[in-house]
Amino acid sequence: MVTQISREMLLPNCRVAAQKAGGSGTVIYCKENKDKEFSTYVLTNFHVVANNVEVKKKWSPLLKHDVKMDFLTSVDVHFFKYQYQSRAVGVTSIDADIMAYDPDHDLALVKLRDSDKAPAVAKLYPKDKENELRLGMPVVAIGAAMGEPPVLTVGRLSQFAREIDNKEYWLSTAPTIFGNSGGALYLEETEELIGVPARVAVAMLGFSPDAITHLSFSIPITRVYEFLDDQMFRFVYDSAFTEEGEAEARESKRKDEELKIAAKSDAGKEEEGEADG
Repeated sequence: MVTQISREMLLPNCRVAAQKAGGSGTVIYCKENKDKEFSTYVLTNFHVVANNVEVKKKWSPLLKHDVKMDFLTSVDVHFFKYQYQSRAVGVTSIDADIMAYDPDHDLALVKLRDSDKAPAVAKLYPKDKENELRLGMPVVAIGAAMGEPPVLTVGRLSQFAREIDNKEYWLSTAPTIFGNSGGALYLEETEELIGVPARVAVAMLGFSPDAITHLSFSIPITRVYEFLDDQMFRFVYDSAFTEEGEAEARESKRKDEELKIAAKSDAGKEEEGEADG
């Protein structure tokens, strides 16, 4: 059983305030960039920031027709100041931009507009080592439950590979409630992030759904890595990649996709012209 919370688990945790919603987040990257300023990224749930993502149709000069584009508004990230490493005595609010999101994974990555160094960065459980985790291992969940400063609960890993909406979740007995979404589930022994709390178990009692607050589902670290790979933010966990290089790779991929769509559209118009002829 955890006897005290370490700085490495507590300080990376923050509160995320979005339009009509709120939740938690965890700093998973903070390093100097080419401009000698710190780039800081916070991991959270997509459903926490979903109202800050709006998809609209906009005219594309390249494709010569309307295309769907996402318009993203900033969110507020709140970091807490502690006295005696335990008592929250103040809060700092920082604007952050949504850099990547995936509704299917229910994950989002936001970047702080602040160039100062973050209080701490969570340690990610190593990629491809998840088979070394075992049922019954002690875990610690931390999140801004009910919008409060980060709340700590403890429990144990209870189940792997639970399918919800065709995605894998891990179940633990570390209680989480509203506001914990997007926070952190740590392996107590190593203080490494192994999951992102996202749902609570629900039982149907009669005709009313009741949340079982002592059982909670987390997005496993395996899906966090999938998300970072798919969105080309591999520099977060792999020093072989850089923030700038991944940004260039994303832009190149976007342009390639636009050109493919344009070519397909032109081919369709040519076929229509031949048919008319």
